[in-house]
Amino acid sequence: MTNRVDSLSERIAHHYEQLSHSGRRIADYLQGHPDKIVMQSTAQIAIACDVSKTTVSRFIRQLGYKDHLALREEVIAQREQGVPVLTSEIADPSIRHEVSALEQLWSQLANMDMTRLIQPIANARRVVVIGYRNSYPVALHLRQQLMQCRDNVLLLPLPGQTVGEDLSQLNDGDFIIVIGIRRRIAHFSKLMEYVSHMDVLLITDQSGQRYSQQCQHMLVCHMDNHAPLDSYAVPMSLVSFLVNQVYLQLGSDAVTKSRQISQSYSQLHEVE
Repeated sequence: MTNRVDSLSERIAHHYEQLSHSGRRIADYLQGHPDKIVMQSTAQIAIACDVSKTTVSRFIRQLGYKDHLALREEVIAQREQGVPVLTSEIADPSIRHEVSALEQLWSQLANMDMTRLIQPIANARRVVVIGYRNSYPVALHLRQQLMQCRDNVLLLPLPGQTVGEDLSQLNDGDFIIVIGIRRRIAHFSKLMEYVSHMDVLLITDQSGQRYSQQCQHMLVCHMDNHAPLDSYAVPMSLVSFLVNQVYLQLGSDAVTKSRQISQSYSQLHEVE
């Protein structure tokens, strides 16, 4: 058993690509409802995920735990160390899930060496943000916010264009941020394979953990699988956090850049 904070999520991310369909169903359930590890038995988890009890036990062992008790003890130990846990009573299940997902994101960020992620974004020659379909608005917002504190932030794909031409021009001085929330394009795996040798951050939901071996950095935003329409509150919160960290990292350079943009707004009368 490990004492590292959030080790369950880290183990799931590491093994996600090798998990069976049933295993991924269990992984998504436990990441979205970490309290169930303590509250429910193996049999109850199996019922909730519509799998067999044997499948749950095999999943737990595949992650490196001896049994459900060992996993349960680790989660309890994490709580005692201060890992965020949803304690307030929220009647609406969708809102309750949003709060839980934000707490999981906070725990994930708190357990990372953010300097290893923020410095490359701040200092790269160019930052290229890629997003398709529902991920495109998140990518667009990230690009617009990064432009407030640094130059040379590109958004791909542009309307009516493919990305091959632009990606072929990237080099070691560039940093790539891929937004890959579920319902990804069919050739998303080809994109990740192409950029896997570059400095890449993948922002994804729990289903995208299968690409953990094809990126240097990965941040998981847990999405509610039960709501008819997805909420992007967690990815947008992550964008805000990352950009503010980059702003602080750049210091006076970011202040100068944002002032220049504000002056342009004023001269062009573009905003109130």
